[in-house]
Amino acid sequence: MDSMNTHELLDLHDELTLKAKDILTTKVRNYSGDGDAYTNFRRVEDLHICSMPNGILARISDKIGRLITHCNHDGLVGDESFEDSIIDTINYLVFLHGCVTKKGDTSGRD
Repeated sequence: MDSMNTHELLDLHDELTLKAKDILTTKVRNYSGDGDAYTNFRRVEDLHICSMPNGILARISDKIGRLITHCNHDGLVGDESFEDSIIDTINYLVFLHGCVTKKGDTSGRD
């Protein structure tokens, strides 16, 4: 495995987080318009499936599973690249942070 120096790593961080923000902006607009960014995530609570944080964690878990598959088998998982999975995970983590800190619930429990 090749290593990166600090400058390269920080450049990668900037690149990935910029892409993540662009994708998040588009997806939130598509799913929620200019209203509640969590509309799509509230459904798990509305349907009494689990708490919103746990619903987001389930999506993160799915992305982690895809990343494991990527690491064990180079290439795509379905039509999703390794970078796509990384960016989606970043965005789900941002949603989780916003959800937990906004609600004041750091337990993530139902």
